[in-house]
Amino acid sequence: MASLKQRYANGMNLKESDTTVNKLHLDNNQKATRSAETIFERILSPKTALSAWAIFVGFVAFFLLVAYGGHYTLPNPVVEEHNPVTGMPQISEANIRRIIGYLSEDIGLRVSGCRIKEIELIEEKAKIARARGAVDLPKIDTWVQVGDGSHQFDFMHEVVMKMYSNLTNIVVRLSCGPECDQNAVLLNAHYDTTLGSPGAVDDGLGVAVMMDILRVMSMSPAPKKNSVIFLFNGAEESFQDASHSFIVNHELKGSVRAVVNMEGSGSTGPEILYQANAQIMIDAYKKAPYPHGTVLANDLFATGIILSDTDFRIFRDHGNITGIDMAVYKNSYVYHTPLDVNENMESGLPQHMGENVLAIVNHVANQADLSKIPELVNDIVYFDFIGLFFVTYSIATATKIHIFLVVFAIVSLSIGASRPSIKSVLSIPVSFAAALAGPLTLATLFVTLGKPMQWFSHEWYPLMTFGPLSVACLLAVQYAVHDPKASSGANELSVFSGLQVFFTVVLGLTTYAGIASSFILAMFSFSLTAALVYNRTRVGTQKRVNGQVDQVEVNGVDFISYLVASTLPTTYFASVAYSLIDILVPLTGRLGPSTPVDHIVAGLVGLVSFLVCPPLLAFAHRFGRPVLLKLITALLVAQILLFLYTLVVLTPYDHMHPKRMFVQHLRNTTSGETAVFLAHADQGAIYDSYISRLEDMFGAKAVYKTSKEDKDDWNSVFPISEFIDSFVIDTTPYIRSQTTNKTIAESTAPLTDLIKNAPRLTTEDVSYDPTAGLRKMTLLCSFPDHIWTVITFDAQLKSWSLSSAPPSAERFHYVIRNAGGYGTDGWRLDLEYAAAGPEDKLRIEMISMETEGFDWRVEKERELEGTGEIAVMRKIVRAQPDFLALTYMSTVATVFNL
Repeated sequence: MASLKQRYANGMNLKESDTTVNKLHLDNNQKATRSAETIFERILSPKTALSAWAIFVGFVAFFLLVAYGGHYTLPNPVVEEHNPVTGMPQISEANIRRIIGYLSEDIGLRVSGCRIKEIELIEEKAKIARARGAVDLPKIDTWVQVGDGSHQFDFMHEVVMKMYSNLTNIVVRLSCGPECDQNAVLLNAHYDTTLGSPGAVDDGLGVAVMMDILRVMSMSPAPKKNSVIFLFNGAEESFQDASHSFIVNHELKGSVRAVVNMEGSGSTGPEILYQANAQIMIDAYKKAPYPHGTVLANDLFATGIILSDTDFRIFRDHGNITGIDMAVYKNSYVYHTPLDVNENMESGLPQHMGENVLAIVNHVANQADLSKIPELVNDIVYFDFIGLFFVTYSIATATKIHIFLVVFAIVSLSIGASRPSIKSVLSIPVSFAAALAGPLTLATLFVTLGKPMQWFSHEWYPLMTFGPLSVACLLAVQYAVHDPKASSGANELSVFSGLQVFFTVVLGLTTYAGIASSFILAMFSFSLTAALVYNRTRVGTQKRVNGQVDQVEVNGVDFISYLVASTLPTTYFASVAYSLIDILVPLTGRLGPSTPVDHIVAGLVGLVSFLVCPPLLAFAHRFGRPVLLKLITALLVAQILLFLYTLVVLTPYDHMHPKRMFVQHLRNTTSGETAVFLAHADQGAIYDSYISRLEDMFGAKAVYKTSKEDKDDWNSVFPISEFIDSFVIDTTPYIRSQTTNKTIAESTAPLTDLIKNAPRLTTEDVSYDPTAGLRKMTLLCSFPDHIWTVITFDAQLKSWSLSSAPPSAERFHYVIRNAGGYGTDGWRLDLEYAAAGPEDKLRIEMISMETEGFDWRVEKERELEGTGEIAVMRKIVRAQPDFLALTYMSTVATVFNL
């Protein structure tokens, strides 16, 4: 018994010992927890101004880095054409780049149609696979379309009438048979290039991605619901002629229900979804593994701010087709220049575009209901969140969400969580205005000092050039409105609440206006309201009236509330800001010398400074006016130093971020003049040393002409001519000095008299109706050895043979451009116009480009017979500085009275 009792006692002692040990462990854990909580609270409740600002800025920087990583990360390139595990075909960047290399390096400049041999190889592989028993592969049909036509193309407020002849499209269809052929999704990319560019991205990338998708899908099970049409179109750079030819004339046009258009205007970063017009296609885009798109881009494109256009417009306007428009946009410094080469394309970009488009097309081909043409709409909200996922909903849903957010904000006001004042609310838009005014003033100073566009050579330089002053100005407003009679916490809460009211009111206004991109404001409104409600639980104190709790009083802002207010909107808007900067900064290099690009970019920096983290305005009050004054002073000192650095050290251009110049050797057979026109497309420095060097080489002084003065001389690139000013150098002295023919050297006859095969206009079937006062004629144009003829005239047209009616019943200035495919050297046009009599002739000016003289690899241009080697363009190209990107051409102009 004793031993049992002892054992029992020992057991009890053990249990007590265990309990003691457990209690010790618990105490230690609680101490550790309290210690961790203390550290955490110290981090998120800093007591000194320096530590608080360091932590606040650190968190904002963290959000920016998160957004940066999600925004710019590209997938790893895939080498194998087949998945090594499943054996199924897959998108291969190596294969895409091989095709791009063939297009941009082996072929190079591509201004006319040709058969793409790669398609024939794909067809052959599919036949071999079928012969081996692969019975579920898609049926492949091909067409080579050669077409003529016309259409009206309005661009930059100018009306351009387009004619085209002998243009080539290559069309491939994959289907499961007749049951799939009634409805189709169209993939489109163009294989032609603009003058002087190898077109690796624009649009060799789109073509190569389509080729690889065609390879993958041709070796995969056939589409289940809808066929897939691949349109390799041969003329986009001439203002979307080949896409028009397809959607108006091709036998498959009636089956197309949706389009996926692929374009390129940069060379790095992910491609963006920047136009969409139907829910069914936006839902398809949700299947993309790497989504990158926002309705904000759609809204910006609709404003005309982005001076660009794609085949998407043609399919929408002439085919009533829904779809999505995707383009590479980052680093558009290389766009339409000789720098658009394979080696400048970022690794992972072809893989990104290829996998995205394949996923979209597979979804549409196998699951989407295209039995009816989807309704074209512009009332859809869509956006990706830093590339992680894609969100889409209707404007109607957005309206309901935004109404809820307004109610949420009102509730926060009613419970005392939000405590704005009239002064704090008004200080927000004033701060925004100040954030804009500071950089705009600085931009004026740069321009006045003759140093425009000093920030141009890198996308982020404007943030350095204008950013500190912008932040200092918005904080200066808060310094001015800080109430010294109230506590810092009260000032802080009042401005925090003012931010909530401001963003909620603006959200309501933009929602009422039906602006789809108002979802960004919704993020700010929601986050600020949620932060204020959370803040109430953290720092609110119960106020008793007659012994009972009457309300909760809030007189400050908890540090964590700033995280609640900033995490979502700052992270998201940072990714938006990256896109805006990537698009707009390089774009300023081609907006024309009269566009105030310094002020545009300065305004962009002001917008970013204000929106990237609005709670900064409230946080500025946390430690009172003295600390805020020190911060403003530090920012102003930094701005002065950066201003001097930008002014003295930075240069606007370098080899990879060049200044664009258009060079034209124009020979006017009517006036006899031969001259070089050197046009620049931005406000940056002209570099007089280069012009002076050319003056010395050609033995003539340059004359400066604005776009208004020399508009007609640049009709070859109309309407781009609206955005360029020129230096004009007479080349006649140089040509005469170079000739070995003494008769020509000593003659005063125009050198243009020696031009052979100059473009000509003639007429036939000319008649006059005196009763109606109308003169009719048929214009016949011949242009051997030339391309892209443009005619201009003023007339009151009654009718013509173009497919669309004359754009005006009154006298009008007409510009008609013709694009011809390979081997085309003529066109005809019937006209009927108001005339005073049978001899009231039509004055027509015609200009056209020579087929030689614009390829970046060709060192010759058309010679004047007997003059020896004049090599005007060769001289210009060899003399160009490294920071210039030249687009050059040789043209012939003539005035006809017919």
